[in-house]
Amino acid sequence: MKIMVAFDGSEKAERALAIAKELSKLMTAELHIFSSLEEGGESNGSVNRLSSILKDTQIKCRASGIICRIEISDNELSAAENIINYAKNNSIDQIVLGLRKRSKVGKMLLGSTSRTVILEASCPVLTVK
Repeated sequence: MKIMVAFDGSEKAERALAIAKELSKLMTAELHIFSSLEEGGESNGSVNRLSSILKDTQIKCRASGIICRIEISDNELSAAENIINYAKNNSIDQIVLGLRKRSKVGKMLLGSTSRTVILEASCPVLTVK
């Protein structure tokens, strides 16, 4: 089994990662930690910080017996499209996403990565508040 967590370094992503790690350990599943950087959205400093966090997480996962892969995508697709494509291309069995609360107007104007992934992913999606 393969479990994927979408990770952007935020508190909501940290909570989703914790759940994904627990599930991976319980189910003896391979954990894929995926980050999508939208073009122009991240500075070199924040990309380096994110890479460092992911590598540390990978080391900790392996130390606790979890097979862990990390991937950072920086193509021109939206975060939702990147998450969906990665899951499909890597035969992911479950996606874990952290949710943040937005107003109805905020969702309408900015869209919702979580909503798009939930509706369009080809596998089950577990959301974490």
